[in-house]
Order: sequence, then structure tokens, then C-alpha cells
Amino acid sequence: MTNTDALEAQREATATIRGYMYQFDASILAVLSATKSQTVTVEGVEDFDVLEGENHTYGQVKYYEAQKLTDSTLRDAIVPMVTGFLRYSATVRLTKKYVLYGHFKDSTNVATQYGLADMKRVLVRSQYAIDPETKVRFKTTTNLQDSMNASDQDLTDFCDRFTVVLSEPFDTHRSQVIEALRIALDLADDEARYYSYPSAFSLMASLSSASTKAARTTTRNDFLNQIKPNVAVYSAWALRRESEIGYCKMIREAHFAGLNVESHDRFFIIDLPDTETLDMLTSLVRHIIGAWSSHTSRSRPAKERYAPFFFFPGIGPEDLIQLKTRLMDERYRITDGYAFYGAAFTTEHLLLAQTTLEPIAARIVADGTQLLAALDASVRRRLVIQLHAGKPFSIDPKFRQISVPVLSAAMASKIV
Repeated sequence: MTNTDALEAQREATATIRGYMYQFDASILAVLSATKSQTVTVEGVEDFDVLEGENHTYGQVKYYEAQKLTDSTLRDAIVPMVTGFLRYSATVRLTKKYVLYGHFKDSTNVATQYGLADMKRVLVRSQYAIDPETKVRFKTTTNLQDSMNASDQDLTDFCDRFTVVLSEPFDTHRSQVIEALRIALDLADDEARYYSYPSAFSLMASLSSASTKAARTTTRNDFLNQIKPNVAVYSAWALRRESEIGYCKMIREAHFAGLNVESHDRFFIIDLPDTETLDMLTSLVRHIIGAWSSHTSRSRPAKERYAPFFFFPGIGPEDLIQLKTRLMDERYRITDGYAFYGAAFTTEHLLLAQTTLEPIAARIVADGTQLLAALDASVRRRLVIQLHAGKPFSIDPKFRQISVPVLSAAMASKIV
């Protein structure tokens, strides 16, 4: 592959990814625009279907930032729509509407409604071929109206049910989604941008990949209930979209740039890629303790002291012992819920108060059961921070949490 071929392939891949992201954003807007009596199915008949009783609106999404809405582009989008429309009886057709929703290069003077003459023109496909004997290039035409066995009245009926909705460029469109979320959830702009939008995007991706129609169907109310700003989920899409520096900066400024909030108990769930070593993990833990523990303060009142909790779902018991041993050897005071060798785990011991005489720097749990027990036992405001390689640990959404995919311990350090 030449350098030019590689660049072309990269541009095509980027356009494809942006197309999927644009479709998810458009589907989020469709859900937010739904009424109480409507449901929305994603990846149904079209990219999103808005259903209300017997009345259905089928929306197909296209994002062509470098391509105009030509007859050829329109034909590729609407032929499946017309084909599906013709399968219905005359009575059922009255309950169907079709929307081509998208952004195209230079949409000036682009029609949003089409009449019979327009549709008949669009359905004529012209192609060029080379005669194998004479090598002469010649033009062929195919009338898709004939091949679909569609009458003029059929096409007129379809035109009455079909609309083109011209949408905004990628970044402007995304801003519209964020603003719609802000209004729907009554949030500040930063909350909508950094908390709810990542959650909405991840939820839409999950809905789109579900195996059954029922699982791909939601309502506005159900969708909003699942993305309330108690949970901030950053997906791998966000990591791909931004450079690593931009990604880390975005999350750090949203969640970790402010002063320590003493009334919080922060629970760090760290599950790094397999390529990261125990040394790298230990270095990350030291960094987090340095930033999010008050153990070195000698004047801070007891009620304002804080120390981070840690859970490492990806390491085994031996590595966990090594990690704790290293921290103890470096004079970090830790609690792990065990008062002495052979004792049972208790949250009382795990939550021992940090004082100048007992400068507890970190609290470490061994498994998910201990983590959940610690979360339930904490009487402060709780924040769960997941730094993971792609598979976050399952946490009850009643707990405020931030879920962040990371590629390395160094990347996690840049964020927190």
C-alpha cells in the first residue's frame, strides 16, 4: 500500500466512524424529541423508528460532509424506503412516514420535499460500461420504478409521506444534542457536556447493538432516567475521537481540577491493561494518594480528613499482597479491613479514622463484596472513579460514579 493509499484508507475509516457517531447523536435527538405516547426503536426498519400506536415514522441518517445530496445519493437512501412502502396496503401506507435526516456538503437550494416528477427522475439510474469487444465506453440506464413495479400513484403517495431534514455539521450537531440534554435534565452546560452526554452516547451504542427489537426500543422518560448525572460514563468512542492529551485534559478539567472536597469518600476502581506491570500500578497508586489523601496534614480537623479507597479487580491475591507490602515499606499507613492475621473483614477496621497519630493514606479492599460493603458503610458523600481497560466493574447507579477508559497507568495519572 502506498502512502497515498494509506491516507485515503485513514480518511475513509474516519468518515465511517464519524458517520456512526452522527447516527447515534441523531438517534439521541429523536428520543429526546419523542412525546409521552411515543416509543423509539433504534436499528429497526431504519436507523431510528418513532412509533405511536399505528403511526410510524422511519428515519434514516446520512452524514456526508464532503458529498452533495445528488440524485444518486438520494436514490441509494430512498430505494429501500420505497420498496418497504410498496409492501403495505393502501390503508396501512397512510400510517407511515419516512425521513432522510442528514448533513451534506453545500445544502444550499437542496429540496426537502419531492414531487412525482422529481421521484421519477431520481429513480432512473445511469451507468457507464465498456464494451468488451470494441472497448468503447457506453451509457446504460435502468428505470427502478419499473423494476419495483411502482405506479405513478404509488410514487405520489410515497412523496406525500417523505421528507428530507437537513441537519448541521458534526460539531454543531453534537452541541445541539448536548443542549437538548441540558434542557431535558435541567443541568449546567458542563454537567450535560461531561456527564450526561457520554452516558447518553454509551446508552445509545448499547441500545443499537441489542439483539432484539424490544431491547432496542426505549421511551424519552426511560432514556433520561438511565443517564441522570449520577453516572458519568466515558466510552472508547470518546478516547478515539480525542487525542490522548485532549482526552485526559477534558476529563481532568471536568472532574479533578477543583480543590479536594473533604466530605467525599473517593473509591478508585483500577483495572489497567494487561501490558501494565505491578510497578506501574504501584506508581499510579502513589500518585493518587499524593493527590487525594490528607494523611500528611498535621493541622486538618478530623472531620475534614480523607483517604482514597482502592479496589483492583484485575490483579490476584499475591500481587495485591505485594502492592500493599510496597506501600507499607514506603511508610504509607493503610487499612484493608483486617485487624490482625486471621481476623474477619470488617468495615469498621477499613474505615478507621485518619489522625495525626494514625495517618492513614489509603484503604484497600480485596474484592467486589468488600467494595460494596465499604460503599454502604460510608457515611460521607461517595464518588466511585473507575479507571479501566474497557470493561468497567458493575456498580449500582445510585452511587455517583465516573467511568473512564484508559490505555496505561501513565494516562490514568494524567487524568487524576
